[in-house]
Amino acid sequence: MNVDSVADSVANERGVSPSATAIAPAVGSVLHGVRLSARPDPCVISAIRAAIARRLVLVLRGQDLPAVALREFTSHLGPLFVHHDDDAVLHADGLPEVLEMRKEPGGDRLFGGGGWHADVTFRKPAGHLSVLHARVIPPVGGDTGFASTIAAFEALSPGMRALLRTLEAVHSYHGPGRPDHPEETAIHPVVRVHPDTGAEGLYINRMFATRFRNMTRAESRPLIEYLDRHMTRPKFTCRVRWRPGQVVIWDNRFTLHYPINDFTGERRLLLRCTTLEGPPG
Repeated sequence: MNVDSVADSVANERGVSPSATAIAPAVGSVLHGVRLSARPDPCVISAIRAAIARRLVLVLRGQDLPAVALREFTSHLGPLFVHHDDDAVLHADGLPEVLEMRKEPGGDRLFGGGGWHADVTFRKPAGHLSVLHARVIPPVGGDTGFASTIAAFEALSPGMRALLRTLEAVHSYHGPGRPDHPEETAIHPVVRVHPDTGAEGLYINRMFATRFRNMTRAESRPLIEYLDRHMTRPKFTCRVRWRPGQVVIWDNRFTLHYPINDFTGERRLLLRCTTLEGPPG
């Protein structure tokens, strides 16, 4: 079922008229006419899933989800990821599934920054959908870039695509006070197939992918860096400008994202939930 037919179902049952507007040719859409809640209508979940399958990044404006409601809404999309418990992580309202991504006026660090990446690729099952909700936004700046790894893979030469299909990458988490250990390291194929559309996309990011399986870091680094540059070429990307109340949902299996830390002297607060691959609990 495509997003348009699902949108018609939502309109019929909820009395609204959802519509989608593309953000950029390769990736991203704004979905209008949908209100999120802790107990969403199944047709709303279906519309969101269909839109993400087609466009990978979905923007919904004018939402109001406190931390507990954000957690409950996200639980309808898949199993919830429990964020690490260390000094660098802030749990919103004490909920380990809801990450508080905060930057105060006097701070210079943007949580979640540091380069293009996908969330929770160091696990198996890995991260699937991330749901990020804007609570406090600076008047200008702090946008987020997104890149389609499907569009990037399609643009590679046949020979490079064939090579990458044979490779697997080791993804590891090195958080504050947390050494690299087995439960925080996973091996994934470099090329993944979208289960709904059949499209192939690159599954690698420089933040967590340390090397290719059966290769050293030194041997792996040149190709990882090449793919990082290739995937983030402007024609494969879109840029999302935040608004208060806005929710952005994206598929970590087939996108990278980049939080832009270009604002100072202003407060920003976002709440994030992430699902792991697998059916909702």
